[in-house]
Amino acid sequence: MGMTSISHAKILTWKDNIPSSLSQFQNNPEQLAHLAQDKIVIYTLPATKTSLPTLKTDPNPIANFTTAAVVVPVSPSAVEKTIGNYAEYVGLYPTLKSAKILERSGNITQVKYKVSIPTPIPVLNFNEDVTFQHQLDKNSLASIVIDAPIPYGVGKIEWFRLAENKTLITLTQWGDLNHPKGFVFSKIMNAVPEAKLGIPSGTNTFILESLRKRFSANTKTTTLSAGEFPQVYLSPAQLEKVSQLSQNTQHPVSFVHLPSSVPYKHSNENLRFVTTYQYYSQSPQQLQKWTQPNAYKMLFPRQIKSIKTTALEHGSQDAEFKVSVGLGVINIPFHFKMNFNYPNATSNAFYANGGDLKYIKGTTEFNAHAKGTLLKMVTAMKIDEKAPFLIRAARSLPYHDVLPTVGGNVVFAEKIKAKN
Repeated sequence: MGMTSISHAKILTWKDNIPSSLSQFQNNPEQLAHLAQDKIVIYTLPATKTSLPTLKTDPNPIANFTTAAVVVPVSPSAVEKTIGNYAEYVGLYPTLKSAKILERSGNITQVKYKVSIPTPIPVLNFNEDVTFQHQLDKNSLASIVIDAPIPYGVGKIEWFRLAENKTLITLTQWGDLNHPKGFVFSKIMNAVPEAKLGIPSGTNTFILESLRKRFSANTKTTTLSAGEFPQVYLSPAQLEKVSQLSQNTQHPVSFVHLPSSVPYKHSNENLRFVTTYQYYSQSPQQLQKWTQPNAYKMLFPRQIKSIKTTALEHGSQDAEFKVSVGLGVINIPFHFKMNFNYPNATSNAFYANGGDLKYIKGTTEFNAHAKGTLLKMVTAMKIDEKAPFLIRAARSLPYHDVLPTVGGNVVFAEKIKAKN
């Protein structure tokens, strides 16, 4: 294509050494596809050095890459056509308003994107320009951040043929979350440092959910009965693989389900459940305190102001939470009630039954596994359109019915690890 100079941008010399998404699966895309099934699966890779020439103080940092994978019913060539057309990212990824090519040389392109997330609360409006350098190769697109609110980061999308019209898409990415730029983003990151734990999984879900929706026009909704949760059907070998992925990195493995139709008194409500696994070296008995709502204040002391519990029959209890989330530029207070019941000493099931959050539903299990415990938590959370004004602002976010759950599960699992 030659050199096309469109602005004063300069192509960065960068040879990506981002690990393959298949590195933990014997480089076998079928194995990862069978684990993902019809879901998005998210896991962390072992720490490794990476090339980051934009970070002058440490151009070869140690990175914990997060990978996500999804299977789509189209050919690899259809995926490549979409991934390689940067102008069409507008319309593919929500919040992206424009894409301008700054510089191009062969298969390397620098693109400036305008990202806009308007909210009902002007101080939380997000309007930023982000610039990436994309390097398109056979079956992959590697990208490095040139300028963005998270100024140092790299990532790679890969796609693998499974059948004529069946492709595995993966995203492996890492960003240095300790040097945020931009007023709103910096304030939020400083005020809620826990967000750093959930952002990588949330980012991966955002990208792959966008691609899934583009390539899978007909999304299946599973109708659940009262008290039922969607399942991740894993063979013993797959469950052991999930445990090993978590054990080797000390980070969780999550599965993002397709929509479920959940019965409520007024009608059925569509919710997005996320199943998360985390391995701990402690026994289930040592961890069972985390099934109790009063323990949550130990995990989130800055946000949870008070918890009032009321014992009910059959060992269940109601819990009333008073919460205030400080975002650096605004505080968002709210309260909600939850019912907890206990199928056994190391598990719970819960649902919202009053207050500002109507749609929360989940279960937590601490199951003996290997020489320790494998946490399995299945949760869904959605802010309804009649929620109080300040909470309702979260509905402005893309995929607001699933991204907070993805991040929340990871933060919960990581916080327990830190406390043990």
